[in-house]
Amino acid sequence: MRVKFWGARGGIPVPMSEVQLREKMREALFNAVGVDLTDWDAIDRYLERLPRRISSTAGGNTTCIEVRGDDFLFILDCGSGIRLLGKELLKGPFGSGQGEAHILVTHTHWDHIQGFPFFDPAFVAGNRLHFHSPFPDLRARFEDQQREVYFPVTMDFMHAERTWEILDPAETVTIAGVRVSMILLSHPGGAYAYRLEHGGKSVILATDGEYHRMDAESTARYVEFFKGADLLIFDAQYSFEQAIDEKRDWGHSTPKMGAELAFRAGVKRLALTHHDQMASDDRLWDSLPEAYNHLAFRGRASGSAVETEVLLAEEGLEIEV
Repeated sequence: MRVKFWGARGGIPVPMSEVQLREKMREALFNAVGVDLTDWDAIDRYLERLPRRISSTAGGNTTCIEVRGDDFLFILDCGSGIRLLGKELLKGPFGSGQGEAHILVTHTHWDHIQGFPFFDPAFVAGNRLHFHSPFPDLRARFEDQQREVYFPVTMDFMHAERTWEILDPAETVTIAGVRVSMILLSHPGGAYAYRLEHGGKSVILATDGEYHRMDAESTARYVEFFKGADLLIFDAQYSFEQAIDEKRDWGHSTPKMGAELAFRAGVKRLALTHHDQMASDDRLWDSLPEAYNHLAFRGRASGSAVETEVLLAEEGLEIEV
């Protein structure tokens, strides 16, 4: 399976500010000692050597993740990142009305559905979009978002075929040859994590979940669900201090908690996502050593080697699973 991030923010889309861009440019220029800035090739080589916290950005679009195989396309959530995904899909079968996608919806808070009105393939007749979720009123929620009091174009203008399948969260289903299971997370209004399994590989999206207690008994159901995953995409919106104090009951987690659950479940790769809209790229990159330090501590304490790789979910990041 191939995974690509089209949006990794939580809450609201956040374009990079002029101040943030200027600071990246300033730091890049400060370190360009000895680089011939009149030579484009030399500049390109220099940019390739820069740390990613300087040369790139985690991006500002809200949650949307593409999971693709040779015979299937899944879209996980419809945050603002789905707009860019739609533009890319139009270059293939979706541009001629021959595309088919399965859309899994974790929940319908705005940052997870707000991009769908701008998803161009939905306006092309012949395309087939299959929505799947345990929420029985999922269709009504999407239609409400495009009522004229909120948006100028109703879903009636979207000519692609749309189907709505209500899933039983207690059951594992097969969709387009992929085994899909789910678990309810602790989040205001409810949110579901999804586990996709195909060809002996597994990808989990567990965004918008809070873990009030981290003892073995309280986390057992999550550890079992995450067990042995090749890739766990995990909500790490807050710092540990925020999660246990000022942001308690907001329904989000931390890098340290993600690392702890990944350790207990034997996860191979952990991708930190659902970034706080107020977090700078520097703060986001600092979440990696926070997670790695916790994994190292757990490894020393248990006397076992820890091989979990930790990644920062960035717009455009592609992972082969």
